[in-house]
Amino acid sequence: MLKQLSLDDKSPTKQKEEFDHTYYQGLLTEIGNIKGFTTFIPNQDKNKMFLNKPLKEIAYLEEIYLFTYPELLQKAKTIDVIWFNERKFPSFLFEVEHTTAIYNSLLKFVELQDFNSKFRIVGLKNRENEYNQKIKAAAFKDIQLRTSFIDYENISKLHMKSYELYEIQRETGL
Repeated sequence: MLKQLSLDDKSPTKQKEEFDHTYYQGLLTEIGNIKGFTTFIPNQDKNKMFLNKPLKEIAYLEEIYLFTYPELLQKAKTIDVIWFNERKFPSFLFEVEHTTAIYNSLLKFVELQDFNSKFRIVGLKNRENEYNQKIKAAAFKDIQLRTSFIDYENISKLHMKSYELYEIQRETGL
């Protein structure tokens, strides 16, 4: 897959990190689409390539729904992937944390805690311990039960199985 994106083992670390981040944003967006959500990617990421097309081509929304006050929308616009329900409210908010601070993502979630949303940190399996330590802080008490960590491998599995089920349902009309 790295060859498909013109990356190889000699590519700069930063380029690989950006690939990983964008790749998992793309997987999360496709899973949301398959599950019937309306998906959003922040403007700063829309032109990043997911496999053979920019992320903006797989996310349903060009602009975020105006579901709240402007100051909260500013925070929401920076979330890596948002799945909106049929009433145009955020159901799931995902932050892909390959190397950046998990703490900052949790702070964004706190700002958006008044919505009936689930919050997910997505990252390498070896970052789960870091997540578990950070989420225990008193500052995150109000979002602890709605927030969890999902590792990249499980996102990949969910994407594959979701797509397989979608194809079966499409072929059988069920």
